[in-house]
Amino acid sequence: MKVAGFVTAGGRSSRMGRDKAWLPVGGRSMIERAIDALEPVSESVSVIAGGDEYLRLGHPVIKDANPGIGPIEAVRTALANSASSHAVLLGCDLPFVTPELLSFLIDLSEGFQVVVPVGKDLRPEPLCAVYSTRALAAVNEMIARGERTVRLLFEHVPTRFVRFGEIEHLAGSALFFENINTPGEYERVLDLAGGGSREAR
Repeated sequence: MKVAGFVTAGGRSSRMGRDKAWLPVGGRSMIERAIDALEPVSESVSVIAGGDEYLRLGHPVIKDANPGIGPIEAVRTALANSASSHAVLLGCDLPFVTPELLSFLIDLSEGFQVVVPVGKDLRPEPLCAVYSTRALAAVNEMIARGERTVRLLFEHVPTRFVRFGEIEHLAGSALFFENINTPGEYERVLDLAGGGSREAR
């Protein structure tokens, strides 16, 4: 199945105090690691962000039409700009996601409008998921109604939840959903990754 890849980098990083997309983990910035995960499984990779500084990554940068409403707008932007029938979204603050995980999710997408993994904490990971462009109408309707929580979309369209037990055999699964929002979480992830420079790029 052909898919378009999208890295979401539109968050304000308010809890981090600086743009977390450029923080290095294991010698690569987090956003570069996200691109590295998407490139092997996608026909194209774009960055959803509000600033032109991301153009230096060598991929198209798409700005949200409705900034400030959260990740549901990233889903809408990806689906509205996907040249393929499916879009893979990956948050730039999930630096340990692998192409193998994304390929696994893509392989499950036949017959579903969303394929979303569920972490060990039993919470879905909507910014590491596969979306069919057929879900765009439902996303637009949600936004028009003022619904901002992506998880509500799963109630409106055929969704495949992928239990953590289904993916824990994949290499690196213990770290897939280590999310980085604060300096403390960043320090912890650096320790998990075996250290690395603590200076932003």
